[in-house]
Amino acid sequence: MRKTILNPVSVKGVGLHTGAPSTMTFKPAEDGIHFVRVDLPGSLPIKADLHHVGSTLRGTNLKNETAEVWTVEHVLSTLSALGITDLLVEMDGPEPPITDGSAKVYAEHLQQAGLKELDTDLPQLVLKQPVTYSFGSIEYSAEPADQLTITFVYEHKHPLVGRQEYTLALNTDNYLAEISQARTFGFEEELAFLKAHGLAKGGSLDNAIVIGKEKYLNELRYADELVRHKILDLVGDFSLIGKKLPPLKITCRMGGHKHNVLFGRLLLANSEER
Repeated sequence: MRKTILNPVSVKGVGLHTGAPSTMTFKPAEDGIHFVRVDLPGSLPIKADLHHVGSTLRGTNLKNETAEVWTVEHVLSTLSALGITDLLVEMDGPEPPITDGSAKVYAEHLQQAGLKELDTDLPQLVLKQPVTYSFGSIEYSAEPADQLTITFVYEHKHPLVGRQEYTLALNTDNYLAEISQARTFGFEEELAFLKAHGLAKGGSLDNAIVIGKEKYLNELRYADELVRHKILDLVGDFSLIGKKLPPLKITCRMGGHKHNVLFGRLLLANSEER
């Protein structure tokens, strides 16, 4: 069944890229998930779906003709994992609070707000045959299975990273226990470039894993935290499909926001009506 929340709840912090104070308020709704920029008078709500993806530069950004919201993948990931399908998300700036760089704070606040089932079902994605996608070293596949699982393979030439692989049987309990606390990450050598281009102004060791030349600059929560966060992002991006994922075996190698969205569109295009 479709779900919303019982009571409004707010999360406060700073935006990852702007570094500006940010408040995000979740309110019950019954017409899907929409983001609205309350700092822009007259702006229209932005529906969270594949049609409204404006860009995927350093995050998943949604837009319509009146406004834009940035890096909403952690929020969307949390909503998807909790089964929340209908919500009004008010933002007083262009991006959500980064909190600790994971989905943990969002999950805690939304659970405290309480969940409410609605009277209608979310349409289900129906795949009758495997779907694959590749672009260079990037590969995706999805095929019918007995349960919904996501396997992600993340590889990097950095010796501290190497090859990380994780398989998640996707349900609310597993997500909260295994994925929700995995933080976003970046490489120390990238920071100067990002800040020179007006990005990562709000990034710090309190909200992101930083990988130095010879060591991690902060303590990891999991030895494979990087690939777990990749799954967190993928769950958020796939929520834009707008349909409940059936039992599928989903495999991704070296994917990111841009290709998550492209593969999501491919899944939707290959889905039968139900």
